[in-house]
Parts: sequence; structure tokens; C-alpha cells
Amino acid sequence: MPKPQKKQLGGLWAKAAAIPTGGTVSVTIPAGIFAALPVIAHSIQSAGTRDYVLRISGLTLNADKTITLTGVVRQSRMLPGTLLVSGGNETFETLASAVTLHLVAMESD
Repeated sequence: MPKPQKKQLGGLWAKAAAIPTGGTVSVTIPAGIFAALPVIAHSIQSAGTRDYVLRISGLTLNADKTITLTGVVRQSRMLPGTLLVSGGNETFETLASAVTLHLVAMESD
């Protein structure tokens, strides 16, 4: 007999935020239907050809039903073509130009 599936809330919440040169992130999004901290997924949009990484240093569920995310976006030191030559040893540096961070909040399992 199949195990009954846990009912999950079907909610998602998304927001785009401009991240300035330097990469410091501080974004507040509505917690909405989430009773606990949701899973945060992200993508980074830019006009350049570098790879980017988001390092989250804080995720706080506030009393006013918002979530504050803090962290930093860093950019690859190398262009994608040179990454293969380097053997995949990627290092990241301070963000040199503005990018747009897209966040999505989802209920965890």
C-alpha cells in the first residue's frame, strides 16, 4: 500500500533585487503562508559572462511575517573559457558590477 503523501503548502513567492557593485545583499520578502523559514532558491542575472555565487550569511523570520536575507554575491575571477584550462579550481572575488538577484521562497519538505 502506498504511503500517504504529506500535504505541502503550494505557495511560492519571488522577488528580483538589484545588487550593487561590492555585492552586499540585504533583502526583505514577505513570508506569506510559510509558518517556518522557507527554502530559498536563487538565480543571478547579469550582462557579463562570469559565474556568480550567493553566500547567505543570515535568514531571519521576522515577527511581522517577513523574511530578511543577508549575504554577499561574488563573481568568478575567471571567464568561463579559462575555467576548463585551470582544472576547475574556481575562485571568487568582490562583485565588480551590479547584477540582479532573483529569489524564490518555497516550503521545505
